[in-house]
Amino acid sequence: MGFVRTAWKIRRMCRHWRPLAYILLGILGFQVFFAFNSGPNLLEEEKMRQLKQSRIDRRNAMAHDMLKGEKSILARNHNEDGFNAHDPNIRERFIRDAKNIDVLEDYVVKNSLNMNKKNIGEESDLKSSFDKRTGKVFYEKPYKPSCDVTHKDALSAISRAKTNACKQEIADTACMSQNNTLFPESMPRYCPHPGKYTAQAPIPQSYDESLKPVRICYMLVVHGRAIRQFKRLFKLLYHKDHFYYIHVDKRSDFLHREILQIATKYSNVQVAPWRMATIWGGSSLLQMLLRAMKDVVSLWSKWDFFVNLSALDFPVETHDKFVSFMTKYRDKNFMKSHGRDDEKFIRKQGLNRVFVECETHMWRLGERELPKGITLNGGSDWVALNREYCDYVINGNDQLLTDLKHWYKYTLLPAESFFHTLAQNSDKCESFVDNNLRVTNWNRARGCKCQYKHIVDWCGCSPNDFFPQDLTRLQTSRPVFFARKFEESINQEVVNHLDFKLYGEYPSGSPSIRSYWENIYDYLDETLPSDSLLTHYHSFARLGLSKINPVLTDDTPNTECFLRLTQLKTVEMYRYQEEFKGYVVTFDARWMQEDKKHPRSQSRQPSSVTLQTLVPRKQPLEILDSGSTLASRLEWAAIGTNWDVKELVLRDWGGIIGPLSEPRLVAKWSNSKEDFIVTVVLIDPLNVVADYNDFRTPAKTAGVTDTPLNLQKPLRPGKWKVRFYAQRQFQKAAAELSFIVAPLRYRDGAVNDVSLVTDNRGVTNDDELNSARRNLYSIRTTLNLRRDYGAEASLEERAAYVGEDLESWIDEVVADAWTADSICLASSDGSAWSMALPRETNCYTKHRLSPKLCKNVAWSSLYPDPKSELTNIKSNGRIR
Repeated sequence: MGFVRTAWKIRRMCRHWRPLAYILLGILGFQVFFAFNSGPNLLEEEKMRQLKQSRIDRRNAMAHDMLKGEKSILARNHNEDGFNAHDPNIRERFIRDAKNIDVLEDYVVKNSLNMNKKNIGEESDLKSSFDKRTGKVFYEKPYKPSCDVTHKDALSAISRAKTNACKQEIADTACMSQNNTLFPESMPRYCPHPGKYTAQAPIPQSYDESLKPVRICYMLVVHGRAIRQFKRLFKLLYHKDHFYYIHVDKRSDFLHREILQIATKYSNVQVAPWRMATIWGGSSLLQMLLRAMKDVVSLWSKWDFFVNLSALDFPVETHDKFVSFMTKYRDKNFMKSHGRDDEKFIRKQGLNRVFVECETHMWRLGERELPKGITLNGGSDWVALNREYCDYVINGNDQLLTDLKHWYKYTLLPAESFFHTLAQNSDKCESFVDNNLRVTNWNRARGCKCQYKHIVDWCGCSPNDFFPQDLTRLQTSRPVFFARKFEESINQEVVNHLDFKLYGEYPSGSPSIRSYWENIYDYLDETLPSDSLLTHYHSFARLGLSKINPVLTDDTPNTECFLRLTQLKTVEMYRYQEEFKGYVVTFDARWMQEDKKHPRSQSRQPSSVTLQTLVPRKQPLEILDSGSTLASRLEWAAIGTNWDVKELVLRDWGGIIGPLSEPRLVAKWSNSKEDFIVTVVLIDPLNVVADYNDFRTPAKTAGVTDTPLNLQKPLRPGKWKVRFYAQRQFQKAAAELSFIVAPLRYRDGAVNDVSLVTDNRGVTNDDELNSARRNLYSIRTTLNLRRDYGAEASLEERAAYVGEDLESWIDEVVADAWTADSICLASSDGSAWSMALPRETNCYTKHRLSPKLCKNVAWSSLYPDPKSELTNIKSNGRIR
């Protein structure tokens, strides 16, 4: 019955088949039409996307091929002098080719990170960024982690990284680490001895003079601005038979310019044509050493040892003794091992952690398993490696070398362990000598203060500078030929002692033996100092001009002639007999003329002169109660911003403070039978208490205290006072320290008057001075200081100054703490002065008197300095 009913329904539907057929045909036609119109567009879009991607792939492949081809030209035969036998212009070709390689490598690395928008298909996925230095817009790929990052260290690193490229690198590394695909579980060991092997290399009783002396390739790794100290080290190291390869940090432009000029004078000196910005503990340190080692292997063939030194090293034995010793042990490799329990060393060095370097920071990502099958070793990154071992490091291709290079790419302080671990596990293990031939001055109580926390996710240690009392450390049972660290800006006496002991004193009466200059600003640098420093430096130059420009009186001629600053050239810190004496400022100035009867009538002379001025700091500390216990213990005190906890010095020397600075108080105390609480009260230019701090003096011994000052920003410009009270006895201050806060003239290195008004006004409401951790009303009531309303009105008016009015205000404030002692002419003779003088005869006659020549003025950086001057090569092949 059900079958019959179903059949009847089908028959009934078939009677109306034509309408159904029309509907189906319509739907089918619509689908065909849509597919015909939309399908080709989708295919074309996909085709274009593939085409763009293929262009990018081809460009990357071409860059890598070019890079490979450029590198291959460095591997050639060499002649007996150590240079390429088939190319007499090897040095010039090397520089050119290395620069090309550097450009190509930068392109290959950055191509996937910062790309021009027109070369990328998926434009909507890119984040734009503006490069202020070049004025170009770049586009950055979005951050897309390939896995769910789980380790807290890696998550913290990602959250703190600033660029998507760095976040991506951290995440990719963390994902591979989580998946156990980043490192091999084990590595092969080729050393025939179990565990560590150490060869012996004692000082021999005598040397075999028939042996051919080894030739040393010195790798000098330098940064900073201390060109005179570099010259002094180079002067002691140089010999015509050895080689010198110099890497200058990418951020040290001034030093790089100066060293390039030195290298042109000596055929066996080469400055690396590429530069890296290395950081303490960074993986870039090892990469820099490996790249330099590859360069010297290709550039020179006749060296026997690769010895790396920094500009803070100094020889403690003559160069001849060093060469004789290395000749005796020419088959050995000298590396200092840690000398402690391996597990403790691994934990201390962070070898069991994963690190990634980007944004000039070492990011910690989490823990890792140590590779099985090998013995980890390490200690110091200062080594002396023979040629055979260097060839193996650069040109070897066994599994151990390949795996270790990859493993140390993600390692903190890799240069302190890579060469040691490779030597101990390779077939070169029998050449390992546990001695790097140098002494390092460690004071771990001061050197292990986490001072590199801002660039490394780790707490490490750094050695201290040598002082004369540290020379006893050089008396060791093992052979040593170098020591570190030395800074002439901290102590020059110890450097003089070693220099004169090794090579004799300079003739009696030689100039500048106890003088030291160090550059802190150069107008050619791309990186400018802080706005506060730049403001002060220009003011220093104008203070120097005030020594020449006349003070007008009623009997002066109608036409005034005066010098105006046109270009600040350099600023150098000057020390004499271990004391900071001031800043030596070099600048250009041009004569101006002004008619007193018609002040707007001015004319500019075409000539200018280059001058130098010495700007010392006025004594800022005054003892108010000489009979107090506090005054008897207080030796000196200073305000600054750059406190060196290792060397216990303020490295901003003069204590230059601006409205946005973070000042700190440093005081030195003599020993005593008792210690006590010191209260320091800070009083701003309006005579208002801005802050106070309590701290305890060193317990019965001499020492230094460092106290941060939690002042609200911006600081009020003008003269500040710091009063010292003992045991909160506010009836009478024991001492008073003054410092100035100078208004700003610059914003990001450029004159910008409008946006400086707020900063130059300072805090406008006294209630804003109350910091979050304390209330100042009680101490203000106790001291009962009278507010200076006149100074407040003057400050409000001057904060709106611009142009020359602002400069005059700055000079007035700066003159409260600094003075220009004298000025000199930076010229070989006095003709530059007479040539630049205005031709009008009615100018003020005082200008006819030429200043002294700087080359004859003891404080001038142009004064002779034989200990840092590089002369011609002597008959014995040396300079010193």
